[in-house]
Amino acid sequence: MASAIQLDEIPTLSLLYKLDRLPLHSAADALHPPNATHNDKISIIKGDITELATDAIVNAANESLLGGGGVDGAIHAAAGPDLVDACRPLGGCEAGEAKITDGFELPSKKVIHAVGPRAYALSEEEAERKLKSCYRVGLELAVEHGLKSVAFPAISTGVFGYNNLKACNDVLAEVREFLDGGKGEQLERIVFCNFLQKDQDIYYRVVAKYFPPVVEAGDADKTSTNEADIAAKLPDPPTTEPKDPEEPSSKKQKTESADEDFVVVDKDGAKGVPKGEL
Repeated sequence: MASAIQLDEIPTLSLLYKLDRLPLHSAADALHPPNATHNDKISIIKGDITELATDAIVNAANESLLGGGGVDGAIHAAAGPDLVDACRPLGGCEAGEAKITDGFELPSKKVIHAVGPRAYALSEEEAERKLKSCYRVGLELAVEHGLKSVAFPAISTGVFGYNNLKACNDVLAEVREFLDGGKGEQLERIVFCNFLQKDQDIYYRVVAKYFPPVVEAGDADKTSTNEADIAAKLPDPPTTEPKDPEEPSSKKQKTESADEDFVVVDKDGAKGVPKGEL
């Protein structure tokens, strides 16, 4: 099992801006004023959400909450059999809602099981309402349970058919509104954890529209040793448009459960890891 990624290893937006790791063209169309406190709370990373040592990770669950493919299956595999036992009495969950359990063998203390909308079966307005609700309810549960950090995958952007770019805009808009409303004061970090490179690229391109950089005197000062260490681990900012991964054949799709928002692969024979996000 890979070593857990600690919260202090995950850069904030403030640090990414300071290190010139984010493209700023979307800042010209910023919909909100700069807010240093917000930028200190937000992180964007590419990686395996099951390895994050945040207080909670959000599972892109199906309505049964009993496990499935992709990230859902990977989280259940990493958490161990106690997770499905904890989910069984919850009685499932409707799209747009979320429920919480312990993390068991995961490095995260809790798992928030959010059921994303099946965009292919809904109107655009209804799908947007339910997707935003997943993130809002997830944040509310984190606050209700006294948690300080929570990580989200890219919910519903896989076989559930939600457009990746629209999802990013909708999610960032909802999280910004949540923070502006003062509901997330106790939260120290909200992490957007992308497994697919295309989702990471989209978040990098769009984030300044909702969380623009704060320009302060002294920004050009030399970074601290800790910041330099983190910077060395960060990827270069994307310079090209993201490309969709190769689509699976229709025959393969028919073999997958309609309730599964991911495809699971067995990596190194140790545990399931997601091939892609929701």
